[in-house]
Amino acid sequence: MALVRVTRTFQVGAAALAAATLVGMAANPAAAETDPGWVSGWLSDTTVGAAGAPGRTAALSLSSSGATNPRVVFDLSGLTGVATATFPDWCVTAGAGVTCPMPPTATPDEFGTLNGTVPVVLRGVPGAADGAAGTIGYTVLADGVDGETQQAAVSVHAGPDVVSLVNEYVDDVDTGDTLAMQVALTSAGNVAVSGLRLTIRFPVGLEPAAYRNCGYGAGGQLSTIVVCVIPGTFSPGLSYQVPGGFATTVGPAALGDKRIVQTVEPATTAGPPPEGVVLERRPADSALRLRQVGVPVDVLSADHQYPSGQYYLRDVPGAFDVVALGAAATGSVGDTVTVQVGIRNDGPGVPDGTISGGHAALFAFVPPAGTVVANQPTGCSPTGDGEGGEEPVTWYCTKPGGVFAAGETFLVGFDLRIDGPLDAAGEVRIPYGYPRTDDNPANDSAPVTIS
Repeated sequence: MALVRVTRTFQVGAAALAAATLVGMAANPAAAETDPGWVSGWLSDTTVGAAGAPGRTAALSLSSSGATNPRVVFDLSGLTGVATATFPDWCVTAGAGVTCPMPPTATPDEFGTLNGTVPVVLRGVPGAADGAAGTIGYTVLADGVDGETQQAAVSVHAGPDVVSLVNEYVDDVDTGDTLAMQVALTSAGNVAVSGLRLTIRFPVGLEPAAYRNCGYGAGGQLSTIVVCVIPGTFSPGLSYQVPGGFATTVGPAALGDKRIVQTVEPATTAGPPPEGVVLERRPADSALRLRQVGVPVDVLSADHQYPSGQYYLRDVPGAFDVVALGAAATGSVGDTVTVQVGIRNDGPGVPDGTISGGHAALFAFVPPAGTVVANQPTGCSPTGDGEGGEEPVTWYCTKPGGVFAAGETFLVGFDLRIDGPLDAAGEVRIPYGYPRTDDNPANDSAPVTIS
C-alpha cells in the first residue's frame, strides 16, 4: 500500500549578469512523508462445542494510535467443515472475507491509544467430529499501514462441557466475616452433563464450610483443597449456581489479597484429583447442590470461556506482627564468629505471596562496623561496598516459599570476620511492610553486636 507523497517544485528566476545570463532551477526537495501511525490486533485460539452446543465468542483486540481507518480483515476459508463465524452488523462481508472497522465502542487509554474489541461468534458445524480443527485468518490494517496476516486455531470438542461464570472481586472484607462465595457455571457442551466435579483452592487464612459431598485436604503453601462431587443432569445452554453460595470464613490468618480459584468439570471426564492431596470427609449437616438460574444461553460471552474462575478478596487487613531477630557474639580481632539473624512471625496474620509469585518474608542485615561477612548464605545477596564514605554493605535475605506462617522463624547464619575496630553495632531490620506495615513497628529492627 503506497504512502502519501507530497512534492513541491521551486524555481529561481533568471538574472542578467555582465557577460552571461545565469538561470537556476532548484531540484525537487525530498518528499515530506506523513506518519501513518500504527495498528495491532490479537485473536486467541478457541475451542467450540459440536453442533447443538452454545456458540463461543472469540474477541479480537484491536488497538491503534495515529492511524487512519484502522480495521481488521478476516479470512474464513480455513473454517470450512469446522465452524461458522458471525460478526457484528458494523462489519462488511464479501465472500469468505469480512472487514471490521475499529468498533464504535472503542475507547482511548491514558496514553491516547484507541482500544476496541471485535466479537466473533463461532459455532461448530453439523457433522464436525470431536477434534476437528481449522483456522481463522486475520490481517490488521490502516491507511498507509500494511498488516501481516495471522491465524487463530479453532477446534471442536464434542461431548459434555462446563464453563465457570465466576470472576468476582470483593472489597471491605475483614477477619471474622463469613462470605457467600459464588459458585456458578453454564453447561457448554452439545450433550447434557451427568454429575459435576467442583475443585476449589482456598489460600491460607480462608476456612471453607463443610458439606457432605465434599472432600478436604492440605495443599501447598498452607492452602486447603476442596473437591465436591455434585449429582444431577445439567442440560446444554443452561446455567446453574449454588443457592446462597459456598460459605467461607475469613480466619485470623487471612492477610492481604486472597484469590480463591475454582474449577468445574463433568464428573465423567474429570481428570485425576490434585496430586499429593489426601482428601477426607468432614462432619456436615448438608450437601452442596446446584440449581438452575436464568434463561437458556445461546452464545457464551468472551468472558466465560474457561472451566476455572476466581473469587478475589482485596486487601484483607488482618492483624500481624513480624519481629526482627538480632544476635550477639564474642570474639577478638582475627576471629570469625557466627551469628544467627532473621525474623519471626508472631501472627496471627500470614503474609502470602502466592498470588504474585514473590516471597512473603524478607529482612535486611547490616554487619557491625569492623566486621566482614566471610560467607554468602543461600537466598542472601549484598548491596553497597562498605568502603570509606560509601553506604555500608547491606545483605538482603528472602525466605523460600510464598507464605510466612504464624509462629514461624526464619534465621540465616552469617560468618563474621573481625577486622576491628568494633565501633558500632550492626542491625537486622524489616526493609518494607508486606503486605502492609505490621501492628508493632517498634520491633521491626534489632541490634547485632560483637564484643
